[in-house]
Amino acid sequence: METLKDEVCSKLNHILHDIKELQKTVIHLKREEKKDEERVSNWVRLGKEISSKWTGHNAVEEIREQRDKRW
Repeated sequence: METLKDEVCSKLNHILHDIKELQKTVIHLKREEKKDEERVSNWVRLGKEISSKWTGHNAVEEIREQRDKRW
């Protein structure tokens, strides 16, 4: 039969284990969030880079032409 002390220690060990698992999850989520922010930043940077070099119609004009079927 478990004593009160043993029971409390066992519950505490379970809680500590759960806390460690939560810490791992938080670290993983922070890494993923940082990767997502970097991806968005890269897309924005590439979009600006491509836009500055673009010499054709802008997107609105291109869509308008396709709808009017002038091609």
